[in-house]
Parts: sequence; structure tokens; C-alpha cells
Amino acid sequence: MITLILILSFFFLLIIKNYSTEELEIDLTEIQPSVDIINPNFTINNKGKKIIVKASKGNFISQDEVLLQENVFFESSDFKIFTEVVTFNRKNETASSKTKSKFESKGAIIISDGFNITNQGDNINFNGETSLILN
Repeated sequence: MITLILILSFFFLLIIKNYSTEELEIDLTEIQPSVDIINPNFTINNKGKKIIVKASKGNFISQDEVLLQENVFFESSDFKIFTEVVTFNRKNETASSKTKSKFESKGAIIISDGFNITNQGDNINFNGETSLILN
């Protein structure tokens, strides 16, 4: 019994000695890339409606511009837009995307290769190959 305890203790000491605390430290920047904002949430204040802008993460490009990424969506009482990457200007309340986007409203669905939102959401222009589906 004592021999078994000594052998186990010897192996335990070898394991501890081989794995110092310096080797076990984890660099969190390797696990999660740099993200300035987690779950960013903005509002475009239009005369007649508000457009909510949300994403999973965001990074500041400049003082006014934010790059929104992953599960980006715009939502008002009239429509929703879904995409993966958007450049949002907080000061001018404009947005643009060059990634596959889906616009949904009560009577139509538009799938495009991107969009531009200007004039506080009054103008939405769809870019690239665009499909319109009427309900």
C-alpha cells in the first residue's frame, strides 16, 4: 500500500513539474478576436418610425462609423432586413452592406447582394443581383 502511494506521488510530482503555471496561461486574444462592442444596438430616428439596428458584435472604424458583424438586422414597424456585415454611420444614421441581404415586409421579400440606407431610413437601395418575391 505504501509502495503504491509512493509511486502515485512520484508520477503526480512529474506531472506537476512538467506543467508549470506559465504553460497553462491562456491568451484570451487568441480565443476571441478583438471586438469593441458585444451585442451593439442602435436606432435610426425617422420622422414617422424608428428603425432598430442590432448585431452580435461591432468594431469602431471611426468616431462615427461602426462595422457591425454577425446576425445584423434592421427592424421597423414596416420591414426587417437581415445580413451579416454592415457599415453603420451613427451620426448620419446611414448604413451600407455588400453581403447577401434579405428584406422582408408585409407584401414582399427582397434578396440582394447588399443595400444602402440613407435619408434616415426613407431610402433603401438594393445592390447587385436582386430578387423580388411578392406575397
